[in-house]
Amino acid sequence: MAMYIIVIVVALIGGVGTVLVGLSKENAKQNHEYESKAKENIGKIVLFYLVAIIAFIILWVLLMD
Repeated sequence: MAMYIIVIVVALIGGVGTVLVGLSKENAKQNHEYESKAKENIGKIVLFYLVAIIAFIILWVLLMD
């Protein structure tokens, strides 16, 4: 059970870290097109994390029965 919690926590930390790095002002300063591309890319990455977490939870529920 603890392993499942660790995996979920690591995934959430990765997702939050990705969003924080993607929205940082220093990244936007280096490339003027960054802002428009960053929001789209962050949306894709957050969606990926959500799908991965949901898939993990579904597998967990199926395997725990």
